[in-house]
Amino acid sequence: MILRALPPVGLPITTGDILAGLASVRRGAAALEDFREEIRRCFAVRHVVLASSGRAALSILLQGLHSLAPDRRIVALPAFTSFSVPSAVVNAGLRVALYDLDPDTLSPVPESLARVVNRRTLAVVVCHLYGYLADLDVVREITTPCGVTLIDDAAQAMGALFRGKPAGTCGDAGIYSLGRGKNINAVAGGIIVTDREELTGALARIAPADKREGIAGLLLKALLLSALMRPSFYWFPRSMPALNIGASIYNPDFPLAPLTPFQAGIAGRMLARLPEITRARRNLARLYRECLGGCAGISPPRPVTATDPVYLRFPLLMDGEAPLQEAPELGIVRSYPEPLNRIEALYPHLVNGEELFPGARRLADRLLTLPTHRFVTRRDRESIAAIFSTE
Repeated sequence: MILRALPPVGLPITTGDILAGLASVRRGAAALEDFREEIRRCFAVRHVVLASSGRAALSILLQGLHSLAPDRRIVALPAFTSFSVPSAVVNAGLRVALYDLDPDTLSPVPESLARVVNRRTLAVVVCHLYGYLADLDVVREITTPCGVTLIDDAAQAMGALFRGKPAGTCGDAGIYSLGRGKNINAVAGGIIVTDREELTGALARIAPADKREGIAGLLLKALLLSALMRPSFYWFPRSMPALNIGASIYNPDFPLAPLTPFQAGIAGRMLARLPEITRARRNLARLYRECLGGCAGISPPRPVTATDPVYLRFPLLMDGEAPLQEAPELGIVRSYPEPLNRIEALYPHLVNGEELFPGARRLADRLLTLPTHRFVTRRDRESIAAIFSTE
């Protein structure tokens, strides 16, 4: 029997990426500045701050914003998103207000968002799930009258466009993630971008101490990711529950540290390939739409007008009430298992946890995602289509 399994999401680190990372170690601070300059150039932003993870970047950003508006302590989040997002808010010492999402577009429900935006709100975080872009025009109409900061969370959407402008740059500030399941993969890492001068100064004052992970540990992780993200090996970590592969974990107790030159070298090399990576994902999404178009009981969310998604995963909403049929060997899995208002450890930090969020509930209960990385073969697509055509 041939052992093979598709990762649900991911981008393998190549030998060339690792060598670029090692070369950057020798260059130190110069490598970090080169990577900042590449981000400025690619995304047309003025200021870039690098951090050890996407959630660290969000926590640092929120702390900087709070230092400029200390009377505002509430951060509005979508009720369905990565558990790392509320982890970052609590890590920053702030409180969470939730708003609902429209399952058909993965975009905020305007009425739900408007209920939690007021003069006590520090920021609204808009998460572009799976590389689909939310309707930022609607969000801006709600946040502007109250002077609320709009955070364009493109952790899953680097390379996507909103009205021709890069995701992550359409708010007052934005973030990207460089984790193993993101659009480019530097083992871990986070990026803050903004054009606001006063915010940049605040971020500089709270920048994390230079306590980076050792090069040996990062090198080992990069080598493991290079091998284990491949279908011929991914079955091994997937078969070990103790590794929590793909698990959604709420944990506000995490370190804030800078990005390393090693990670900057890997990320810089991958950034140059981002257009190619994005084209491949969009093409696979098109093929999924074609082969699944005649399958009853399923529907992918539709992109918001004037957006170009990047399809970090290809989401499918399932009709009916039958249990979701996952197929982990083909990378067909559920996403986040619960809306955020169902995380017990988050209750003390929630402003409106008693509300119902039907859109988020439906997404948690009825959403499956398909892999869009380069290891998906034609045979894989045919096997995936066969699963849904028989349900």
